[in-house]
Amino acid sequence: MGQINYSHLKGKIDRFKPAPSGNPHLWMLVDGGSDSFFATVNVQSSKDAPGSPVAETYLYFLVDEDFRHPIVADLKELRPGLDRLERSCAEGALDYIKGNLFDPRRMRVLPSQSAGGDDLIHRLEALLGLAREQNDDIVIIGSQFRTSRGQTDAVFGETPEYGIDNTHMAQGDPPEIDAHLHENGAWHDGAIFLLSTTTDRVTAIFLAFQTQAWQTDAHGQPVDGTTGFEAPRYDFSGGELGNLLPAPAPVAELTSLNRLADGSGLLVIANMSRRPLDLSGWSVTTADTSLDLPNTTIEPGQPLSVELTSSFVVDTGGILSLLDARSLKVDGVAYLGGPASGWSTSFET
Repeated sequence: MGQINYSHLKGKIDRFKPAPSGNPHLWMLVDGGSDSFFATVNVQSSKDAPGSPVAETYLYFLVDEDFRHPIVADLKELRPGLDRLERSCAEGALDYIKGNLFDPRRMRVLPSQSAGGDDLIHRLEALLGLAREQNDDIVIIGSQFRTSRGQTDAVFGETPEYGIDNTHMAQGDPPEIDAHLHENGAWHDGAIFLLSTTTDRVTAIFLAFQTQAWQTDAHGQPVDGTTGFEAPRYDFSGGELGNLLPAPAPVAELTSLNRLADGSGLLVIANMSRRPLDLSGWSVTTADTSLDLPNTTIEPGQPLSVELTSSFVVDTGGILSLLDARSLKVDGVAYLGGPASGWSTSFET
């Protein structure tokens, strides 16, 4: 498990500014009720090898301005302040890969700062500024630390006693990086959430490094292989940010879930490829349960309905992942559930 003091901070946005020159972070002060706290958010990577194209240091980001996931209920129940967070799905911890918070194929990269203004800092400042204007709550999940004496005095004129960092994915670092940082782990990723105080809307901000893998084991260490269910790659041959590289087409997708009156469910899996799909060795998993799929073959474009026991179907919402015979993730979804009398949902691609 990575050396991260996993925690959550909830409060109101006080101030935010870019960190001093040479420090690729956006700094923030958060009013947590009885105390003020410091939050530092990565906007560019320093993990890349010397001589790499500068565009490889740009962060992956995804902003979901209408975030819907079972974790939202936990976020809204948090009390103001900085507290430890248990590293488990049941306790509200985050895992970008295993928790199905979003589709990684939707992520993009941006420079931290640019002359034209379309950069990560400006986008984050716009979101934070609007949230502060509307008096929205902010929840930051990451690693708690004790600040250094006078650490933020030059920017804010004060330095809170405690802060939070690692507000990004914290797994999938290659061995040479993790040997130095010791951050790889499961169920301890970071993120930022803006909770409207006048509506049910939640905005989620997810950040990751291009050096991180999107297929990891139970300990957050990278594993070999890809399925196409990863963040997109870019062409850096010209030294700058180029076009997106083609990604493999999805082989299979989870398309719908039907919860029956007896508590069991029917999950539909579709073959999205042009060839027959052999499901031998494949499985469907939740955060703590796994079901082996039947040793059968689905024809191109055809669905397969799989029976799920009640332990797989949660009326208050849950997650489901589709793994291939190599235990690599092919698809992942989250659902919000419904009434005990029965419900159904389809999954967007």
